[in-house]
Amino acid sequence: MTRRITAAAIASIAAIGIATVATAASGDSATPYKASLAAVNPAATTAGLADVVGKAQLVDGKNNKASLHMRNLAADTVYLWHVHEGSCAATGDPVEGWTYRTQVGPNGTLTSNASGNGNTKATSETFNADPTKSYSVNVHVSTLTNGLPVGTIIACGDLKASKASGKSKPKKPHPAQAKGPKS
Repeated sequence: MTRRITAAAIASIAAIGIATVATAASGDSATPYKASLAAVNPAATTAGLADVVGKAQLVDGKNNKASLHMRNLAADTVYLWHVHEGSCAATGDPVEGWTYRTQVGPNGTLTSNASGNGNTKATSETFNADPTKSYSVNVHVSTLTNGLPVGTIIACGDLKASKASGKSKPKKPHPAQAKGPKS
């Protein structure tokens, strides 16, 4: 009887281990990417936005999403934004398949408030980050601005993979093992 219980326990532990490995290998986990956006000069200075800054986050997984938070923009102004393939230094085409909270054509829009701050979001059912490629988030002027044509990039940030920021507490070390009496 004891052998059967032991065998059942071992089989259960093995099954849990196999299921854990299968889940990890299935790729269901999400990968967060973060970017700090900075002014792209001389365009940002020409647009009167030399101090523009922001943060973006993209989550690549089952539910792809991106968020953008900008500061020091012109008050009550509409800007264009999107996720690009490539880095800020070598920007490629916008990544297709994103649906922005508000958009004009394929471009997401971001409207600043009276203080010059703004935030927005996007989702995608088709995005799948290619680990051999880089990605960035760009913010563009949406109208002719101080001689800058529509679509001129005023801020950019390179998206970098980051560790998931769960709410779990760090593991505490196990207490030291008690030692038996000395003989």
